[in-house]
Amino acid sequence: MIGHGEPASFWRSAVWHGAGVLAILGLVAWLAPAPTPSDQAMMEKVGQGVIVPGCADLNCFRILVPAAVESLPGPSLPRWRAYAALANAAAAVATGRLALALGLAPRAVMLTIWLSALGAGSFSTVYHPYNADPLVLFLAPVTTLLLRRGRAFAAGTLATVGIFAKEFAAAPLYIAAAAAALGREWRVFRVRFALALAVTAAWVVLQLVLMSAFNYSYNDNPSSRPLAGGYLRLWLEHVTPATAAFGLFGAFGALNLMLPVGWKQAPPVLKDLCVGAIPALLAFVYVATPERALWNFYFLAVPVAAIVLAQAPPVLSWVLVAA
Repeated sequence: MIGHGEPASFWRSAVWHGAGVLAILGLVAWLAPAPTPSDQAMMEKVGQGVIVPGCADLNCFRILVPAAVESLPGPSLPRWRAYAALANAAAAVATGRLALALGLAPRAVMLTIWLSALGAGSFSTVYHPYNADPLVLFLAPVTTLLLRRGRAFAAGTLATVGIFAKEFAAAPLYIAAAAAALGREWRVFRVRFALALAVTAAWVVLQLVLMSAFNYSYNDNPSSRPLAGGYLRLWLEHVTPATAAFGLFGAFGALNLMLPVGWKQAPPVLKDLCVGAIPALLAFVYVATPERALWNFYFLAVPVAAIVLAQAPPVLSWVLVAA
């Protein structure tokens, strides 16, 4: 089921599939109750002030999304949910385009779009839209696609903009660098790794400037204390083993069962990206809510699962998508 398709034909189909997933995400955004608890007050404060002297919250450092969304007119929750629905739909289409570039067959590509849009991570950010996740979920496959096309400077530029939204924007550069090393493409590795370090340095400078010039702080957030166990320690202290297992499995749900088979059939470049993502995955599971951290890597996991689902009868595969 591995093959290639023409980008023109992809976009003809992707427009309709993208419209379909956007309609569903929009319906969810409209019907869902207001999220509780919520970071609404903090994100609105950051967005309206951009620089808020003395701000003591991890979200204070993630200025791009609140600054953009709070500049728009209308009530707060509809604005933020419209952003989340649009960004997640765009992320799903971008992941489909990446899947095509990585060698997946057209049917697997379209299934990738739907599975990405209707996954647990997508729905959770539509329900709770007061965060930068939807934008970063869009940037990850786009950055990876740019690197796949050899457009390293454009990828680095996009990641640099992205770190003003959330630090995960730099992760695709490290993942792609590791994939190049696995493929023994040492010149490509050096370029990608240098870009990753440069973007990380820009992120560090941003943190230091906000801390020194405006008295920002993380306010003892567990994610900022890796030597004390990070967020993982706090998470494990508040969940039972059964709840932890359910939460981790729930990030990808039934797709977990397809990943081993899809892995065997995946193109080598996709395999290298998946293996290259392991260090970043472990790092983010350690410093963030584990199930939420797992979904950051949907742009690689979902195409692997879609390879398997594309081999099932069409009715069965779309019933699973609907479920």
